[in-house]
Amino acid sequence: MSQLRFGTSVLTLTVGLVIGTSMNQMSIAEEVVPESITHLAVTDEVIATSVTTEKSETPPQPGTFTYSAGDLLAKKPLDLNIFCKNYPLNSQCTNQPVTTPATKPEEVKPKPTEEKSAVPAKTHGWAITPEISTLGIGAAVTKSITPNINVKVGVNGLGASRDARLSEVDYNAKVNLFNVSTLAEYYPWKNGGFHLTGGLVFQNNSLDGSAKNGQTVTIGTRSYNIGDGPGSVTLKAKGSFVNSVAPYLGIGWGNAVKPDKHWGFSANLGVMFAGSPKLDLIASSSQDINTIPEPFRSGIEARIQTLQNDLEEERKKQENALNWLNVYPVLSVGVSYQF
Repeated sequence: MSQLRFGTSVLTLTVGLVIGTSMNQMSIAEEVVPESITHLAVTDEVIATSVTTEKSETPPQPGTFTYSAGDLLAKKPLDLNIFCKNYPLNSQCTNQPVTTPATKPEEVKPKPTEEKSAVPAKTHGWAITPEISTLGIGAAVTKSITPNINVKVGVNGLGASRDARLSEVDYNAKVNLFNVSTLAEYYPWKNGGFHLTGGLVFQNNSLDGSAKNGQTVTIGTRSYNIGDGPGSVTLKAKGSFVNSVAPYLGIGWGNAVKPDKHWGFSANLGVMFAGSPKLDLIASSSQDINTIPEPFRSGIEARIQTLQNDLEEERKKQENALNWLNVYPVLSVGVSYQF
């Protein structure tokens, strides 16, 4: 019986020790688990509240461990800016303005400048313009008087031989052109090229021709042989204009003395009031009258006189046909250079 009581007491003591041990382990577990969780999952709140810049009063002894985040990070001050970037929801960052490190403004590189505008050409308002026109080949000198007015003096001339046909007669003709022009140009718009031109042309233009030999021509109602043989005649024509000083009016494009510009192009169209053309027709015997025997001489002289009368009628007719040239068309183009 006593043994039973002893066994019961031992069993009771053993159960009590087991239960007590279990209770102690549970309490230890309850205390350890939160602490271990706190250290394993380092949350924003734990680090923010644990980290201080003060050093631990009692440094950890060798062979021991510390679970204080402050002991681990005390030697390195906390940078809240960096911390709050990584843990923006932490209570320490709620009212903490996050400042970004000051960065140097990007250096504004100047944009590559476009090509510098060409330096304005230095000009003096004088220009020379080689040109080709219906007055001949020549050149003009232009001077700027005001921003809207230029004056110009030009010389044109031409000498050329060509075949011509006049009054059903073929001629070997030579054209002689010589003109000196004094003109003024008015530009309604300062920076424009359009201009009006007026002035005077001193002209000496003419045409000389000789009828070709070997042809039979009809002048008036009679036929004549042109040549050097007996009974043949020679025929010459000469034309000119009445007005040696002819007014000129025209329009054009281009300004030879445009400011800050050396080279330019010009074109002009106008009319010269040269007057009605004057035409002379001269006929003569191809032989010297004095060398012809007397019986034949009088007949040849009478024939030549008749030819002269017929030529006068023909001259009037041709002058009327050429009357349109009293307003002589002038077209010119040129390239100018300003000094």
